[in-house]
Amino acid sequence: MQADKKTNSVSLVEKPMHTVHQDSLNFLVTALALAIIFAFIACYLLYQNRRKSNQLELKNKEALRQQEELVALSTATQATAEAKFSFFTHISNAFRVPLTLILLPLDEMLENKNPSHTSKHQLNLIHRNVQRLLLMVNQLTDFRKIEYDKMKIDLTPQDFVAFSKDIISSFKALALRKNIDLKLSSSDKEIMIWFDKNMFDKVMFNLLSNAIKFSPEHGKIQIGLKNNQADQILEISVSDNGNGMTEEEVKHVFELFYQADKGSFFGSGLGLSLSKEITELHHGTINIQSKKQEGTTFLIKLPLKQGYSIPEKPKNAPDFTISAAHLNQYTAGILQDSSVTSLNDEQDSYLNEESLLIIEENEELLEYLKSSFKGEYEVFTTTNNAQGLKLAVEMIPDLIITGITLTEKSTVQITPTLKNDERTSHIPIIILAANGNEEHKINEIKQMADLYLTKPFNFNLLKESVKNLLWNRKLLKRKFRSDQSSESNMAMLSKSDKKFMNDFTSVIEENIANDKFNVDDVANALGISRIQLYRKTKVLLDCTINDYILNRRLKKAKYLLINEDLSISEITYQVGFSSPTYFSTVFKSKYNCTPSSYKKQIAVNT
Repeated sequence: MQADKKTNSVSLVEKPMHTVHQDSLNFLVTALALAIIFAFIACYLLYQNRRKSNQLELKNKEALRQQEELVALSTATQATAEAKFSFFTHISNAFRVPLTLILLPLDEMLENKNPSHTSKHQLNLIHRNVQRLLLMVNQLTDFRKIEYDKMKIDLTPQDFVAFSKDIISSFKALALRKNIDLKLSSSDKEIMIWFDKNMFDKVMFNLLSNAIKFSPEHGKIQIGLKNNQADQILEISVSDNGNGMTEEEVKHVFELFYQADKGSFFGSGLGLSLSKEITELHHGTINIQSKKQEGTTFLIKLPLKQGYSIPEKPKNAPDFTISAAHLNQYTAGILQDSSVTSLNDEQDSYLNEESLLIIEENEELLEYLKSSFKGEYEVFTTTNNAQGLKLAVEMIPDLIITGITLTEKSTVQITPTLKNDERTSHIPIIILAANGNEEHKINEIKQMADLYLTKPFNFNLLKESVKNLLWNRKLLKRKFRSDQSSESNMAMLSKSDKKFMNDFTSVIEENIANDKFNVDDVANALGISRIQLYRKTKVLLDCTINDYILNRRLKKAKYLLINEDLSISEITYQVGFSSPTYFSTVFKSKYNCTPSSYKKQIAVNT
């Protein structure tokens, strides 16, 4: 009994302890379950948050990419617009010189009182430049067709050797006029190839006309054809021994309107650019190798088959004829009429009272201006700025007419260079520009250009402008000849002219007592040549240097007679006369009285 009670009491004690443990275990399990649930929820929320962040990041990247694409598209659109604007600006400028050369002789013919008297040279000049304009218009049309994929090539299997002989025969007479040796060499007597004769002739015409144009007298032009069966291509080379091009020029040779120095293969750039497009339409390539002063070679590679096999007996292709009109378009700018004097001829042997320097890159326009002005003026001519600056310094002309091109990349700038040089600062400058851009006009006027005319211009306007500018210079000379020339006259001069006159008069004043002092001494003191000194002072003083020195001596003698108590002999030697007798003779011829009489009159009056 006692034992049973003890057992029951133990059971009662163990039972609540078991319950506590169970409850604790349940609580832990529940807490763990809740922790797992919360952890799962947290992980889920973190995952969702990370997912949204990634989505947001992707959206941001996509938005940024789209923004970059929009910027790139906007930039490309702007670049395209600028390229088109530049293209049409340059093509309009390219039309201006031929139009000028058409309008000038037409105006002259219309103003001729005898309408039946028409110069053959004038008509030829008009005809050549109409051909030039027609060629540019045709080339622009071809470019437009290629751009919109409307130019289709009619490929037929033909003998390229025979085709080349036809092309070369058209240029034979032209080559002979420049004594150029024009030859064709071929690896085979016949090379059959798929091509469009009536399109590919444009390529060959452009390359040959350029080669002849830029080859020297007695030059050599070689057209080579090589049948490369291993690579299934025809290699065509056109080589000359002309001036060649620099590495920079070669990089841009096929670009429209790239301007380079005189003597390279650049004009409007239409011909070579079109040649490249047509060659590529034939699935070919065109490259250039050139070195300055060593010549240029154009190398064309065309596939022999163009995706077709050459039939054993090819069908007769359409007749291919080279018309005179077609040839004239390409050769219009190469040679002038035989009646026109070459620009390399010596300048006119006679000397007119006034001289002009004309700088113009277009040789026909330069020759026209020269022939129009040479009856009234001594005319010096050149086709480039560097030579123009050299002639301006050497000859010191009375006026300069210079044609400039906005696209010219020459570092030699005519107007500021001349106006900042003491030797040439006094010379009036007339600009003949290919572009009427207002900003460019303002810039040239700021750089002290005296007149700005846009091509095509009216020759009578140019002629009268030359007269007026030279007349104004004459008025300025007369001011300096006057005894009253002073600060008011100096104010009319440019800064460089003022400096020259100050240096000139200072040299004379410093040496006025030296009776051996002469023109050569003045030139040496100023650091310029005798001819430069003569032409510069001729413009500013309108008298010889010896006369100017004599007048300065007499003026100083008058001053000494009035203000100093010196004898006639002392004054004679102070103003650089070799003897009192000579001094008295010269003084009397100038002032109608002897030095002693003049001194007495001053004494009486005072």
